[in-house]
Amino acid sequence: MLYSEILGNEHEKHEKIIGTLGKRFTTYGYKRIKTSAFEQYDLYSNVRTSINQNEMIKVIDYTGEVLVLRPDVTIPLTQQLVQLNDNLPEEMRYYYVQEVFRQTFQENERIGKTQAGVEFYCKSSPASDAETIMLACHALRDVGFTDVKIEIGYAGFFNELIADSDITAEQTVELKTLIQAKNVVEIGPFLQRLSIDPSIKEVLEQLPLLYGAPEVVFERLQNLQVSESAQDAIKYLQRTCDIVELYGLKKHIVIDLGLINHMGYYSGIIFQGYVENFGKPVLMGGRYDALSEEFGMKLPAIGFACEIESLVKASSSREKKERYSIDVTVIYEESRIKYAIDITNELRERDYRVISKPMKDAENQTDSLYTIQLTEQQNKLVDQEEVKEFIDFKQLLELIASKKGVPEWII
Repeated sequence: MLYSEILGNEHEKHEKIIGTLGKRFTTYGYKRIKTSAFEQYDLYSNVRTSINQNEMIKVIDYTGEVLVLRPDVTIPLTQQLVQLNDNLPEEMRYYYVQEVFRQTFQENERIGKTQAGVEFYCKSSPASDAETIMLACHALRDVGFTDVKIEIGYAGFFNELIADSDITAEQTVELKTLIQAKNVVEIGPFLQRLSIDPSIKEVLEQLPLLYGAPEVVFERLQNLQVSESAQDAIKYLQRTCDIVELYGLKKHIVIDLGLINHMGYYSGIIFQGYVENFGKPVLMGGRYDALSEEFGMKLPAIGFACEIESLVKASSSREKKERYSIDVTVIYEESRIKYAIDITNELRERDYRVISKPMKDAENQTDSLYTIQLTEQQNKLVDQEEVKEFIDFKQLLELIASKKGVPEWII
């Protein structure tokens, strides 16, 4: 394949994934928004739980003011909404598809990456959190992934455990790093050097092991002594997981109480999404109820973002196993051209990839999943397994649906 074709294919996948995600977001009531490509440096530097300042791409405008290329969408959007103040409804749902820019210290990694994400401004509740996790899973399934795993943690759980402990900020960062890396060998000796209650040390040492199916993790938690506020966090997480299971997502969910997101503004439920044959998260999100208080107003919210480039790479590894770039080829005798056009248009309206051509030109037939043959005598749907006749378009759709199958959420 020519390099120009490879670039074209990558761009086509990129745009197709964006379109797929946007369509799914709108079905959950989200409206698309945009934020400025340039933001004031102070917006990010003054937020205590913000982006690493070394990662921000800084520029200076003609007045001498320092600006940054947008490193994040959540922070400026939250600030804009707070500034509207009294005009805000109780719930707001927005989605975006925008470039974010962060300095990278890894070779061959791009500074600018496309993110597609949602921001759901609403009161904190297990129901709203579960719906957002459902949307995340639904979106990844729409892109075409079948083996989707959503790891769910609780950012506030770690904070609650160490709330009354006398440890420094540097020690907290190091402890977080050990827990996130699930470094069970070094966590014990490190905790022995800290002035922490022995019962809390025991729980912190167990955090990397609190990973797995929800029922298994919650059973382990029953044997650990934690504070009342930490117990409340566990109950909230458990209720959220119960509702997630009502959505039929049980096989897609893993609990990880050692999950610590690098975006410091998360304070409650946090989660990240994995797909088959790709070794890092393609989706990350969580609840950030306290972020708006940095701007002087309480505006609780939950959201997530997908990195489009990662989804393209992950889908490329999956598509190596897929043979067809066209779903349906319609070939027809000249007398059936009107019916061929009608079928082609109807299938395209339903998002099938379709081409049509006269039967006399079908010697170099495009390789496709299905072929529809329209002759004077009959209408046929052909695939590798069998040939089926159909009478009308409704019957054709039923045949295709029965072959293609319906996505199954329930185990």
